[in-house]
Amino acid sequence: MSPDKKNNNRTEDPPPAELAIFRALIEAILDEMGEALRQGAFSQNIKERRDYSCALFNSEGCLVSGAVHIPVHLGSMDTACRAAIDTVDFSQGDAAILNDPYRGGTHLPDLTLIFPSFTSSGKSADFYLGVRTHHSDVGGIAPGSLPLSTKLADEGLVIPPTLVVQNGEVVTEVIEHIANSSRQPDERRGDLLAQISAGMVGLKRLKELQGNRSLDRIKSESSGLINHSAKVLLSFLKGQPEGSGAGITTMDEIPLEPGAEIHCNIKLTHNPTRLDIDFTKSSDQHPGCLNAVPSIVNSAVLYCLRLFLPPDTPITSGLLLPVRIHLRDGSVLNPLEGAAVAGGNVETSQAITEAVLIALGKLGWDVPASSQGTMNNVLMGNSPGSDFNYSLYETIGGGAGATSDSPGASGIQTHMTNTRNTPVEAIERTVPLRIKSYGFRYDSGGNGIYPGGHGIIREYEILTPTRLTILSQHRKYGPDGASGGGPGKCGRNILIRDGHEKELPARTMVDLIEGDILRIETPGGGGYGVKIE
Repeated sequence: MSPDKKNNNRTEDPPPAELAIFRALIEAILDEMGEALRQGAFSQNIKERRDYSCALFNSEGCLVSGAVHIPVHLGSMDTACRAAIDTVDFSQGDAAILNDPYRGGTHLPDLTLIFPSFTSSGKSADFYLGVRTHHSDVGGIAPGSLPLSTKLADEGLVIPPTLVVQNGEVVTEVIEHIANSSRQPDERRGDLLAQISAGMVGLKRLKELQGNRSLDRIKSESSGLINHSAKVLLSFLKGQPEGSGAGITTMDEIPLEPGAEIHCNIKLTHNPTRLDIDFTKSSDQHPGCLNAVPSIVNSAVLYCLRLFLPPDTPITSGLLLPVRIHLRDGSVLNPLEGAAVAGGNVETSQAITEAVLIALGKLGWDVPASSQGTMNNVLMGNSPGSDFNYSLYETIGGGAGATSDSPGASGIQTHMTNTRNTPVEAIERTVPLRIKSYGFRYDSGGNGIYPGGHGIIREYEILTPTRLTILSQHRKYGPDGASGGGPGKCGRNILIRDGHEKELPARTMVDLIEGDILRIETPGGGGYGVKIE
């Protein structure tokens, strides 16, 4: 969507120096919002893993700026903002909440709050602030609300755009409904109130900024920032030769459930310069939980393109202006309403990223080898028979793909996730688990002139009856190398009971008993180039 300049007094974008200052001011506001959320939250998922994102949108819902939080959140949150604008009749002092994947959300644990900023006397908002947070549980058939589901209703509470703050007052009934739908009502209540507080901090700072710079100037600078990022991408694309490239990523099948293939065909043309990205040959809608809604596809594409641009390029909606994304109704990347989507945001987003990068490599762009290609989602909570009510959600890092000039990094979150490690002390202090070991999985990166990064080994000792869910990938197919480099090692999910090892599928739900050991071995990154022995 093109930025609307009708309300701007200036006919040209502000000078680069002004845009740089404005961007720094906005990012400072968004960073402060994130810190207010972290400090006020109850769950380890927010306080320690920092699984949240904050962003600013213009009056049309276009992304103006995002803090350096979670890529899969930032590139998809504008869809949530527009859904709220289209559904809710906002007034001063209101805020809306949503998580419905078919009405602006991604998957159900991601609760998004949208705050309108009425900085002028008009009847419509001048800006919107977004705060998206992954909550540890919103109901559903398994703790953590990312189950091996076959329909959306299995995954938890579905929230269309709904007022959660009205005329400056928290709508208690909405908070209580969400809290009581969770397995940890007090934690949900606390995290939601922290999200609201973060939005209020942002509104206050935005009002102060308006007082210092004027509303017209802020609007002009917002449009200028969006236009600037579009111009940066266009300039890059014009420097690349026309051509086509294709990339395919295969997602793991498991017993009784197929995998999926993500097909990405990219064509770059000039006059006008445009990038067409076609996913229509991807698999049909998945019978399980691997479906991803279109906003996730947009997010992955935006992320991939941003990798090739100068480091100071702002992340805005402008990065998709020269891009046309083609999807097929009823496919794994554009499922029919009601389909399960729990794994789309976390796992399919990674597969989309891999496929896009492979296709760009076929265009001659300098792409790295594939990274671990999974978030290694581990979710645990009390199962029937446990007297301790808890829910743990974490993702585990792995190996990054090597590049044309350096080895891949080891033991890090890659691509669409940017969360932190959950400290051992935080886990053992709050939930009935013991971390038996945690370290690098040496020699798991692919061979090459530059090797891929090492994965991670993390072992959990179960101290009470527990229901486990794992959503992972690359347990059957190792991450690809580039330019002749070798693939990274596949990941492994291993249950150890009474000294006997049993390998678990890439996606699994199982009940564990006291004394069980769960070992997660994450994939290594692919290598780059043919190593001459």
